[in-house]
Amino acid sequence: MTKQPSTTVKSVDDKVVADVGKAAESAGDVTRGRPGRRSASERREAVMALLSGKASADQLARQYGVHADTVLGWRDAAVSAIEEAMVTGAGESSRERALEREVAQLRSALAQATLERAIALQGVEEWKRASRPSRPARSRR
Repeated sequence: MTKQPSTTVKSVDDKVVADVGKAAESAGDVTRGRPGRRSASERREAVMALLSGKASADQLARQYGVHADTVLGWRDAAVSAIEEAMVTGAGESSRERALEREVAQLRSALAQATLERAIALQGVEEWKRASRPSRPARSRR
């Protein structure tokens, strides 16, 4: 058996879909590229268009060359970020709060290490003062 090339059209409906896809590509409606590699501004524009009702998830997915679920994921992430910003009140995200806690822990650890070093240096100085000097050399008489 010989394998048919992938460009073979199986039915009239497939031919119509293929022709529409080529027409959309040539008209500039479809942006091809690696999915998931959209810039933050592109994702923001898509989410704003989706939330404002200017376009559906399917239309945006075709426009940006991604799956509709990807566009819906962008929307969900944006809505979650908005909700989190509204809940915190101060405008700090959970990531910012976690980083602040980490900074406080690191400052505490640095202070502890500085104290331990100072105590160790003081101990070395006391040991040097308290230790016996070396014996004097024997006279040659």
